Amino acid sequence: MLSRVSVRLGIVFGLIIFFTVALSYFSQGRLINELLLKGIRQELGRELRLNQLLLENEPANWKDPETADRWADTVGRVLDLRVTLVTLDGWVIGDSYLSPFVLGSVENHRHRPEIQEAMKVGYGEHIRYSETVRENMLYMAVPLGDPVYAILRFAKPVQDIGALESEVRKGIEAALFWALLFSLLAGVITAFILARPLQRLANAAEKRLHGDFSGVIPVHRNDEIGKLARGINYLSDEIRKNMRQEEWYRAVFSGIREAIIVTNAAGEIMLVNPVASRLFRIESAMPLSWPLRRLSDSRLQDIIDDVHENRSTLLKEEVEIATAKGTRIMQISTMPVLKEGRSEGTVFVFNDITRLRNLERVRRDFVSSVSHELRTPLTSIKGYTETLLEGAMYDPEHAAAFLQIIHKESEQLTALVNDVLDLSRIESGRIRYTFASVDLRGVIDSNLALLRQSIEKKGIRIERHYRKDLPDVLADASYLDIVVRNLLDNAVKYVDDVNGRIRISVFRTNADVVMEIDDNGIGIAPADLDRIFERFYRVDKARSRQLGGTGLGLAIVKHIVIAHKGHVAVRSRINQGSTFSVTLPVFCAEAKNNNN
Repeated sequence: MLSRVSVRLGIVFGLIIFFTVALSYFSQGRLINELLLKGIRQELGRELRLNQLLLENEPANWKDPETADRWADTVGRVLDLRVTLVTLDGWVIGDSYLSPFVLGSVENHRHRPEIQEAMKVGYGEHIRYSETVRENMLYMAVPLGDPVYAILRFAKPVQDIGALESEVRKGIEAALFWALLFSLLAGVITAFILARPLQRLANAAEKRLHGDFSGVIPVHRNDEIGKLARGINYLSDEIRKNMRQEEWYRAVFSGIREAIIVTNAAGEIMLVNPVASRLFRIESAMPLSWPLRRLSDSRLQDIIDDVHENRSTLLKEEVEIATAKGTRIMQISTMPVLKEGRSEGTVFVFNDITRLRNLERVRRDFVSSVSHELRTPLTSIKGYTETLLEGAMYDPEHAAAFLQIIHKESEQLTALVNDVLDLSRIESGRIRYTFASVDLRGVIDSNLALLRQSIEKKGIRIERHYRKDLPDVLADASYLDIVVRNLLDNAVKYVDDVNGRIRISVFRTNADVVMEIDDNGIGIAPADLDRIFERFYRVDKARSRQLGGTGLGLAIVKHIVIAHKGHVAVRSRINQGSTFSVTLPVFCAEAKNNNN
């Protein structure tokens, strides 16, 4: 409640009035006191002068104490004063407050201040406490006669002055109380009237402070409050416009796929978009500025420093920068922010072209690998064909052998082209998988039957370990058949010709089914494990080509398993064999709907 302007103004007005009245009261009290004292002095002085004139000649029998005291008692009773007659020696011969029997014992008054002053200048005055009558008194004294024969002194108790002053003060206090009450009431009403428009302005400003710019403050006056209301209305309109523009800019700025960093003239980061915030770990809601030293990559710091120091401009410069996603290839462009011909900062645009460059590298590697893989069988076919044309066709023994080689290389070439086409279709994402319930054991058994001739030829021992109550998997049967065939075919090709053994295990883990194909073949070196699923990558290129491998089988397996939301992995040791494991989801209606 105290925070309201009307209350605070009322308190201020009330305090001003209170202190003004209080000051007036105390100053008027002192003035009244002085006026009363002055009036009493004037009255007492006139009475004293009058009696001085009447006693200019010394009366008869004046030296008789009884006569002098009787005269003092008479005058004191008439004037309601204390009248004292003092001889030139300072002895009291008459006093209206004392009986004649005690006058002889009264202390000598020669050293009283008023007596001393009266003897010197003809008039003496003093206010003090009287030990004789035991109260504060106002004393006035004048000499009598010429030559002086005695001192006449009049005295009046000061408490009489206080009583009179108290009566006057009571009247003044009553008047001041009503004046104060009326003034306070008028101050509160005035403060409330003045504060009402200010309160309306304060409420409107509070709404706008919390983002509510609805409504307009009515303006019906031309004073300072009216000007303030018009100013608030204008600022509200401008803020609404700026907020709309800021929302548009923020939407555009946040929607840009490139990372954008804006720096000031000192090279400090002032603004970033969400992409740059995530890539370079910069707070998007920074307080004022972000120093460059807090950037994680020193290369990025050097680039921004160099642009600001040399006032240079970058146009699609490619740089490798460490980001939250790892090392990325960035194409950097800059644009200076100019104001009145002076540089106010720089806009940095970072375009992540890592994927593009990787795709270009993959394309080059793919073209190079395909060309290399095609060159070998084509060279062999061309060489043997030319040999036949040169006359070997007429040699039945050699002609048949050469034709067998040409036929084998043609089959290798056909297999390579088919695998390239299959991998291209799988990687393009244009294949539509038909997911259904598939018995993984049946797929394995059917492929073992197809490879029976090769297995029996090498004398390979097949071990199958299937868990009971094994559920079906969610898969496309035709493409799952490709996965199993490739893995089994690789195991058959690379096991030993004498003691070959292939162990196939299928079991369930949580919501997945795991198939492991373990062989005791030549194994894979640790350096090759990370690249075994790449296109055209072979551990033993000569043997692989001799056995009819294209180098694309495991790459095809990987892409098919990923499309099935599964996982493929390999464990291997040199000359001890390899274990390929494939994890596929268990079939259920919900899983089927999610995959489709």
